[in-house]
Amino acid sequence: MARSPQHTALALVLLCAATIMAAPATADVDSHSFPVFDANTTDVLWVATNETVVQGASLLFQPERPFPEVNASEGFLVLPGQVDLWRASDDGGLPAREASFNTSFTVESSATPVSFVILLDRFPTFNNPVGLRGANNNSNTGAVPNATADGLAAVEVGTVKSYAPESPDVGLNVTVTPNGTADAAVWIEYDAVAHLLRVYVGAAGGEQRPAKALLDTPLSLAGQGTAQTSPTGFFVGQGTTQTALVGFFAGTVRDIFDGVRDWDLTVDRFDGNKKKGTSWWVILIAVLGSVVAAAAIVSLVVWRFVSRRRARSMGPTKL
Repeated sequence: MARSPQHTALALVLLCAATIMAAPATADVDSHSFPVFDANTTDVLWVATNETVVQGASLLFQPERPFPEVNASEGFLVLPGQVDLWRASDDGGLPAREASFNTSFTVESSATPVSFVILLDRFPTFNNPVGLRGANNNSNTGAVPNATADGLAAVEVGTVKSYAPESPDVGLNVTVTPNGTADAAVWIEYDAVAHLLRVYVGAAGGEQRPAKALLDTPLSLAGQGTAQTSPTGFFVGQGTTQTALVGFFAGTVRDIFDGVRDWDLTVDRFDGNKKKGTSWWVILIAVLGSVVAAAAIVSLVVWRFVSRRRARSMGPTKL
C-alpha cells in the first residue's frame, strides 16, 4: 500500500531526529596510526640509539643518508611526545588516575625480533657500556611470563633494561619473534583498572583479534622507582614515569622500518588535557542538525494545516 504524504514527511522527521540523537560522541582517547614506516610517515617520529637522537626519522630515508650508522645500530623508534600514563595523587598515595591503552601492529614473517616498549620520560644515557639492551642478569627472582603463538611467533613480556644500572627494570617490553611462516598480527591491551596486560597474536591480513589472549599477566606502570610485584609473584618491573616515550626497539633501527607495519595506538586521555572536549565541528553539526529537525517539524505542521484547509475549501457546495 502506498504511503500518504503525511506518513512520508513524518518518517523523514523521525529519521532526522534519530540520526541526531544517535550521533556518536568523540572518544576520550589519544590515537596514533602509522600504516607503514617510510619517508612520508616518519617525519614526526624520533629515533634514538646509544649515541644519537634523530628528531625526524624520515631523515634516515633520504638519498644522502646523513646518518648511515643509525640505521645499522640498535635503537628505538618512538612517538615525538611523551604519552600520559598516570597521575599522582595530591597526598602522594596511590595514583589518582591511570591510563588504559590498546595497540596493534603487524610483524613481517621475515623480521628479526622487535619489541613494543614503554620507556621513561627521557632517553637512556648515551654511551652506556651495556648498550640499550642492558645487562642480561636480572636481580629479581620473579619469573618473566612468555608464550608461543600457534606457530606464528614467540612472545615475551618483560621490562626495559636500557636505563641500567640506576634503573635496571622499568616500563614495559613486549618482544615478538616471528618464526618465518607467516606475518603475525599483534594486539596488546592494558587494563589500568584491573592492572592486567593481555597480548593476542593471530594471522595478519585483516583477521579479527583472537577471542582468547595468548598471554595475560598482572602489570602496574604507575610509581616509577617502586618495585611492582603481582599477587601471583610475577615481577612486573618498577613502573615508569607519569609521562613516557612509547614506540619500538630492535637490534637495528632498519629492522623496525622493514619488519613492522599497521601500527595503531590509543591511550586514555586524562581530564584537563588540551585535546579533551567536543570538537567545534561536532558541535556545529549537532546545532545544524537540531535546526534542520526543528525546521522539518515546523514545515510538517504548516503543511498539514494548509492541506486541511485546502480539503475543506474543495468540499461539496451545498445548494
